[in-house]
Amino acid sequence: MTRIVLPRGVRRVLVSTVGVAGLFTAVMGFAHTPSGRPLLKWMGMSMPQAASAAGCPLGYDVKQSPEQKEAARERFAATYRGESPALARPALGFDLEQTTRDSLLAWAEAHGVKCSVPRSQGDLDCEEVPAALFPGLKREASIRNMWVTFGADGRLVSLIAVSRAVDPAPVSATFRAANVTLATLAGPPMMQAGDGSVEELRQGLLRQASAEYRFQDFYALTRVTNMGDGFVLTEEYRALPKVAARELPSR
Repeated sequence: MTRIVLPRGVRRVLVSTVGVAGLFTAVMGFAHTPSGRPLLKWMGMSMPQAASAAGCPLGYDVKQSPEQKEAARERFAATYRGESPALARPALGFDLEQTTRDSLLAWAEAHGVKCSVPRSQGDLDCEEVPAALFPGLKREASIRNMWVTFGADGRLVSLIAVSRAVDPAPVSATFRAANVTLATLAGPPMMQAGDGSVEELRQGLLRQASAEYRFQDFYALTRVTNMGDGFVLTEEYRALPKVAARELPSR
């Protein structure tokens, strides 16, 4: 197995920018920092000319219209939808397809959480969200970034949370607590790899554990990763579009 060795400075940036697609997304995040511009330029030169002319060669800096976002949700659901509905759709205490943009912003203001409109990764980026704001979920790791996306009606359809710690204990405990919550409220995971224990995560760079939950109306993913000089937990919660009766699997 080939060992991946990254420069120390690059690893530091990757730890602070890692997202839902693991290391690939982290590389893309680094490419959009001032230090990573040469990497972005190189990637653009490696892509077709039409793609690089738009800015980000993969389109991560392009804002989508409501229609485009809904089409993307449909494509995601077509690939990741499960057969049965979830018992519930937990999303850090927020209500998928119920919580509005205004109510989430009011929650953030009441708790001193700063939310801004990002260039990519959703409609809002809420930064430095304390674990204490999620009572009952047994979280130990605070959220560094919480990317929130709303549907055409202004209601919450997806939430991605990224937590980071120098020591593996907080992210390990939060990873495990998140999976207990999902399995209890939504249903068992479809796929699971590793247990996310402190001992497992300390085994080396890019050591990872994950769990994926696929339902008819809900998708969730939890992933914890050893980034070399820190540990990152990514949580993803999505409301999937309703299924037409003709699309339901036959029994």
